Amino acid sequence: MTVRAVTPRRSHGALLRRPLSGPVAVLIPAWQESAVIGQTIRHLLETWPQPELRLFVGCYRNDPATLGAAIAGARGDVRLRLVIHGHDGPTTKADCLNRLHAAMALDEARSGRSFAMVVLHDAEDMVDPGALGLLDESVAAGADLVQLPVEPLVPRHRPWLARHIGAHYCEEFAEAPRSAYQPDRPSQ
Repeated sequence: MTVRAVTPRRSHGALLRRPLSGPVAVLIPAWQESAVIGQTIRHLLETWPQPELRLFVGCYRNDPATLGAAIAGARGDVRLRLVIHGHDGPTTKADCLNRLHAAMALDEARSGRSFAMVVLHDAEDMVDPGALGLLDESVAAGADLVQLPVEPLVPRHRPWLARHIGAHYCEEFAEAPRSAYQPDRPSQ
C-alpha cells in the first residue's frame, strides 16, 4: 500500500504581511551572538511588521555585547522583549528556552491573552517575508506543529568564509533530498 501526500500550493505574495489569526511569540536564545543578533532582530522586525508579533530574545547578564547588539538591532521596536537570564551563561539552549517560555507566560498573564503560536528561531537565521503568514495559516488550519526548511546561504563575496564556514554549514543540508529545498519556488 502506498500513499501520496498532496501539498497545496500557496502564493508567496498572499502570505506577505498577512494579518495574523492571533498573537505570535518568537523565541530566540542567544549566548555570545553579538556578531549576528542585531541584524537578525532588525531583519525579523522589519520583515514581519505585524503588531501581534512579540519577539523574545534570551540573553545572559554576563554577555553585555549580545545584550547591546540586541537592543541596537531592535531600534526601539516595542515588540522586542529582551529576557535577561538570571544565571551567568552559558547554560544549555533548553535552559534559555525555558526562561523565554516563562517570560512569554508572564506576558500572557499580564495581557490576559494567550499566544496562538510559538516560533523557535536561531540567532543567526534570517526569516522569509512569507514564512510567518504560512506558519499562521497552517496553525489556524489545525496544525499542531509546522517546520519550515532552512536554505543555507553561502556568502560569496567573502571567499575564505564561503570555503571554510559556509561549506561546512551547507554540508548539513547535503543529506536532505533536493525536493525539500526549492528556493526558487513559492512557499507551499
